[in-house]
Amino acid sequence: MHIFAKLSGVLGLAVVTAVTALAAPASASPVPPVASSALVGTWVNTNAATNSVKQIVIQAAKGGSVLVDAFGKCSPTLCEWGRVPAIVYGSSVTSTAGTSFQSNQRFLSGTKEWSRTELFGTVTRTSAGLRLTVREFTAFSDSTSRRNYTVTEVFALGRSAVVTKSGSPVTTYVLGHRPVLNAGALGTWVPSGASSNLAKVVIGGTTAAPLVHAYGSCSPTPCDWGTVRGITYGATISTVRGTSGIAPYTFSFKKTQLLLKYTISSNDVETLTVVAYNEFTDGSGRANYVVIQKLVRA
Repeated sequence: MHIFAKLSGVLGLAVVTAVTALAAPASASPVPPVASSALVGTWVNTNAATNSVKQIVIQAAKGGSVLVDAFGKCSPTLCEWGRVPAIVYGSSVTSTAGTSFQSNQRFLSGTKEWSRTELFGTVTRTSAGLRLTVREFTAFSDSTSRRNYTVTEVFALGRSAVVTKSGSPVTTYVLGHRPVLNAGALGTWVPSGASSNLAKVVIGGTTAAPLVHAYGSCSPTPCDWGTVRGITYGATISTVRGTSGIAPYTFSFKKTQLLLKYTISSNDVETLTVVAYNEFTDGSGRANYVVIQKLVRA
């Protein structure tokens, strides 16, 4: 059962104080693109049996950004996580409107933090209508044995949910209780063809404490991004070996979150899928953007 269902006493309070105003925190999008109107609305999980997020409310905010409030599975009512600002992303540095977002928030028991969750969502148009695909990454920092986990789910527009409180936004990441990384993910990974984003990703260190060393595509030689600690995630809170991770980078002009996913097919073809969320912080006017790459073993 999802952790938010277990802790309905913490996150599923029956009585809450309505929020009448929300200050603009540092994690709101400081640059273009503005949020596409397609993002706004109440999104309901298409998997009625989910043990994770049941609904997500996305509201338009000042400056073209959005506010995101998730509702986790609890009984007898859903657990409201609280409204937090989100960063909006387009498909390129020249995008004027974006259909992707990222939110990052922590959860407290009293004054003590026990977990953090990042939501990475993208709206696409399908034959069945608009769909919101969301990747949830949750890391635990309490004294329990629960391990970091990630889940991807799909949402459709549904009946409006009522937003009643604000959450606790953060802009940093915690290692949490990391599952061991699948050993197959270790090594050097490169694009299968020409690339304008990443030239190479090296995953080193150990499976218990992986290190990610990324190189950007530059000329005449790749740009060395440096090494950061990888945060690993499993499929559930009890998974001991994970195939997903986040590598957060901070540069003088932008922040980049690399979402990593290692897979191996039935005929032993290995792939490292990297989704890069790029947020510009230098006031250059370049738009935040998302790019997806599939890398192969060097």
